[in-house]
Amino acid sequence: MQELAWYVTLVVVAVIIVIFLRVVALSRTVVEHDTVQGTASRLRVGLFWGLIILGVIVAAFSLRGIPQLAARAGGDVQVVNVDSMQWSWDIDEPELVTGVPVEFRVSSSDVNHGFGIYDPELRIVAQVQAMPGYVNVLRHTFDEPGEYQIMCLEYCGVNHHNMVDSIFVDLPGDAAADGTGDDTGADAS
Repeated sequence: MQELAWYVTLVVVAVIIVIFLRVVALSRTVVEHDTVQGTASRLRVGLFWGLIILGVIVAAFSLRGIPQLAARAGGDVQVVNVDSMQWSWDIDEPELVTGVPVEFRVSSSDVNHGFGIYDPELRIVAQVQAMPGYVNVLRHTFDEPGEYQIMCLEYCGVNHHNMVDSIFVDLPGDAAADGTGDDTGADAS
């Protein structure tokens, strides 16, 4: 993706340079005001509508993967209530399935905590702030099965480093078929 952005940037810069050179070359010629005004007006109108259309296309393609839109689109949503407290997580549904949006409703019983979800390779995939007296909603769709670690991202006291828990994500049908979603993850650690 970064390589594509680099090439697009180079093309845009090249186009700007060509336009600049063209303007410099044309600035030396004398043309009637009415001719220039009419051409400039048509160019501005065309450029305006071209940018509007381009903006709509870019917005449509860049917003299609947003989890909030996927969750509102209908269908099943897995709801997980999470309450944090020094120094543990109370997760009411630790077994989830891939491909179905998850709505984490995160709050805190005492101080601010950072609810961070890490994949099996310990790369962060989603995060939200856990605050006392308020429920923050985090929507995420898991694409890969595995044991995901929940770690606190906000220093919350002397035992902050031990504020770790797990959720288990299976392929649809796997968790119900073997009935061991939590046991399987516990044996692996």
